[in-house]
Amino acid sequence: MPDIQKTRELQYKVMQDIAAGALIPMMRIGDELRLFEKLYKFGPCSSENFSVQIKMDKRYIREWLLALSAASYINYNPKTEEFSLSDEQYSVLGDEDSISLMIGGFENLAGAIHNVDKIKQNFLNGKGTDWGSLHPCCLSGSARFFKPAYSIFLIKKWIPSLEGAEEILASGGAIADIGCGHGFSTSLIAETYKNAKVVGIDPHKPSIDEAKKYNGNLENIEFKVGSAKDFDGNFDIISFFDCLHDMGDPIGAIKYAKTKLNKNGIIMLVEPTADDLPENNFNIMGQLYYSFSTIACIPASKSQEIGMGLGAQAGPKKLFEILNDGGFTDVKVTYKTASNMVIQAKV
Repeated sequence: MPDIQKTRELQYKVMQDIAAGALIPMMRIGDELRLFEKLYKFGPCSSENFSVQIKMDKRYIREWLLALSAASYINYNPKTEEFSLSDEQYSVLGDEDSISLMIGGFENLAGAIHNVDKIKQNFLNGKGTDWGSLHPCCLSGSARFFKPAYSIFLIKKWIPSLEGAEEILASGGAIADIGCGHGFSTSLIAETYKNAKVVGIDPHKPSIDEAKKYNGNLENIEFKVGSAKDFDGNFDIISFFDCLHDMGDPIGAIKYAKTKLNKNGIIMLVEPTADDLPENNFNIMGQLYYSFSTIACIPASKSQEIGMGLGAQAGPKKLFEILNDGGFTDVKVTYKTASNMVIQAKV
């Protein structure tokens, strides 16, 4: 018989998770209708005044405001019956230029829900679903989700942690950003190191088109459609930002990258932070990454040649083995945060 107390404790946790999941449509509505930005502008105000200001239905607006007030994402003053958004809440939920923005995570989750039927079939047939076939929210949500971390760490911490990388880029070196997606990491590097030659490469043409649209005006940047095992040019640094685990043949990708590196070149590998032992990843980040990995990363990998299915929580031991098998013997972690680790590889 189940222990009553343990059952109740599990039920309470499940209810918390259900309540958190219920926020996904609330956040998507707020994001797409720019309600966070508008509340920050017009608040504090009553739900009725807010609906008048933004020309939306007052009953829907009030229920949305109450839902997010219950979640502490929005402030409610019971004395005045007014709603508002603090500077901190706006920076996390509504300001696209904020380094604290996290709204992209909900966009990604919405895309994941749309993918359930496809991924369910993968469970049954063992096949994959390529990245470009996932719901568009997965692509745009991933770009927005990773953007704050790149804004904070890429230029100030990650690149400086690599031996000689700053000097290479400042003096006109060439870097290839493999799996660049919408090109945010690529453009950050090009904007900072104006003498460098920066090339963003991704197999998904719509993502490359998006990257060109928003970042293609920089003189030292170029975006190309290409795979990790088929791109032109020679480079001083080849980077893989949160993408190697999505590849069907990561060893082949590293081997090919080695042939494209100039003498004393560097592989810069950024992957989700993880321990080698699964049980040490049983925390909030592990819950997030294993779930995303199930719905996007493993399917993407299994849709490609070899289909290793590395996953988003591979851990440093497995990543080091891949780099070693790819021809790199000088491998080390150079920087680590709660969400990402930077690995440098040299021949």
